[in-house]
Amino acid sequence: MRDTEKAFTLVELLVVLSIMVMLLGILMPALAAARRVAYKTACKQNLHGCALAFRMYLDDNKSIMPIITNMPNAKPPVTDNPIPVYAVLGKYLSGPQALKCPADPQAKYFREQGSSYEYNTRLAGENIEKSRFAQRFGLNEVFLLRDYSAFHGTAGKAGSVMYLFADTLVADRERNK
Repeated sequence: MRDTEKAFTLVELLVVLSIMVMLLGILMPALAAARRVAYKTACKQNLHGCALAFRMYLDDNKSIMPIITNMPNAKPPVTDNPIPVYAVLGKYLSGPQALKCPADPQAKYFREQGSSYEYNTRLAGENIEKSRFAQRFGLNEVFLLRDYSAFHGTAGKAGSVMYLFADTLVADRERNK
């Protein structure tokens, strides 16, 4: 046998490469979808840990919600000295990473605010069971934390924002919609 009989021809090489490109083209969207599902699952797990932290905090503080300031969203500011979520719930959480949504792009909110999740400042300093929101809507309709932005999809579409409700349910949409 000569060496030329063992080698690939240019046409054979191009056919193999085109098949590989087609397979990658088919595989990439599936991998992206799997990544989105993994991010959403990790976000739910983080919010579940936050639910446990809130429950322990409320048990220690006679069901009075903490005073926490959302830095980008506090209008008007709750206090002159911003109080991040981790400063209040830190001793009940596994670490600061529990407040980081894996879908937070470049961890922007986590780096700037110390949390990827927005706290419902309207509950600050109130007894959770007796709050006007709980009385009006019920604990199952009042959110404690939610993603600062539509990390898990297109803004305005169901499933793009994760919520932690006062009854400790973690869901990817508002319940009253």
